[in-house]
Amino acid sequence: MPLSDEAAWVPSDERRELGAALRRLLDVVVRTAAEPAELRAVTTAVEQLTARLAGPVTKVDMSVAAGTYQEQMSLVGGRSHPIAPQLNLTPTQNGAEGVVVVGPLFEGGPGLVHGGIVALLLDHAMGCVAATPQRPAMTARLTMRYRRPTPLGMPLTVSVRLDRIEGRKLHLSAEITADGVVTVEAEAVFLTLTEDNLETVFGRAG
Repeated sequence: MPLSDEAAWVPSDERRELGAALRRLLDVVVRTAAEPAELRAVTTAVEQLTARLAGPVTKVDMSVAAGTYQEQMSLVGGRSHPIAPQLNLTPTQNGAEGVVVVGPLFEGGPGLVHGGIVALLLDHAMGCVAATPQRPAMTARLTMRYRRPTPLGMPLTVSVRLDRIEGRKLHLSAEITADGVVTVEAEAVFLTLTEDNLETVFGRAG
């Protein structure tokens, strides 16, 4: 897309409110029992809204500082993102921890969080601990053990630990608990990115 069609990212309460409204809408859409005529009317309204927002797109950069596109539109915790499950992490002594409630949009088996979403939560959380602005890193290996089904609609605690660093390799472990019971355990190796990696993957140098 030509640069003239890109606009600078501007965070705002309105963007966050739109993200929250769309998350509520999508949770309703996957469960609604509305009549076909009502569904057709809503589809028309959504198409009209889509047309209103079409046009210039946001210019994306790599910064993850507060208020940036990457932070606000994070697929897992971004407050402006229309499907992000809203996992936000707090640093701990050697890692991070956060609580998230996953809604019906991400249902797998009845009443359960889809296993792929569980993996998304864990990979994201471990990535937030492994990668820093001074130490960019990406997942090299992720191993998971699903111990019990993970329930929808209740607080899930996601805990991450940075266990050790061996050269460019960062070894992490993590778990998800529901009501104090571990549902998933994970181990991962993240690899610190070199300047060549950054150029190859993101088209930029460190």
